[in-house]
Amino acid sequence: MSSRFALIALMSMSLAACEGTGLPGMSKDAPVEEQGHKGPPGVSPLDAPIETGAEGAAVSTAEARTLNTNAFTARGNEPFWSVDASGKTAIYKTPSNQKGRAVRVERLTFAEGVEYIGVLDGSPFVLTVRGRDCTDDMSGQKFPMTAELKVGGRRNQGCAGPASPEVAQAVAAIKAPAPAAPKPAAVAKPKPAKARPAPAPVADKPEPAADTTPAPQPTPAADSAETEVDLPEIRTVTPDSPTPSAPAEAPTATPAETPAETAAPAASLPAPALTLPATPPSVDDADDAAASE
Repeated sequence: MSSRFALIALMSMSLAACEGTGLPGMSKDAPVEEQGHKGPPGVSPLDAPIETGAEGAAVSTAEARTLNTNAFTARGNEPFWSVDASGKTAIYKTPSNQKGRAVRVERLTFAEGVEYIGVLDGSPFVLTVRGRDCTDDMSGQKFPMTAELKVGGRRNQGCAGPASPEVAQAVAAIKAPAPAAPKPAAVAKPKPAKARPAPAPVADKPEPAADTTPAPQPTPAADSAETEVDLPEIRTVTPDSPTPSAPAEAPTATPAETPAETAAPAASLPAPALTLPATPPSVDDADDAAASE
């Protein structure tokens, strides 16, 4: 038991010797961080800003010469054009319109200069003035600023400078008309559907007319029996003794007359058949003479 207590005592002494040495944040000389305010602010934001910081310094974001100029006179060559801009009005002049046209514009400031933006005849009208030195390519006159005019789909280059007080005052006094509202895009009307002809009604097949022809009556069977026609009996007279005298010329035997055929009656009975003897009888003139004595 004594050995265990001795071991524990040695370990505690070593830990006490190492306390506070070599451990970060455990030095007694380390500064104590101040805790900030916790909870809602103690004053109203209307009386004092909640967040405070370094005071802001003004930074130049626009070109000084154009920014400090209130009115401009710009012009260009080939083709000749000029614009006097002041306030919300710009006077645009061309060789065909020396009096000029008033255009309502809005002034915008950007890093390199200013722009006057409007609408003329339904197209954008933009005059851009930059603070760069410029020289007229025809007269050689020098200007402190450059100018660019976009109108009617064209881009014209030129020079610009501050307008005189008289020009600036006269232009600002002109009230340019408001640009016409753009016409709404024409919406193509749907074409009316072509009227399709109604299908012709299918004609019902005509029913066959009732057969009014009377049914044929059965024809009675034809009488197959032949009707016999009685002929007159022809008697032949034989003489008692032949005479030596030369016989007279025997006349040509004339056949018995055949009765004319009777026309078939309108009835359906067939015409009667006529039966004739195979050999017509012959009569001698001599026998006739003897019989007459």
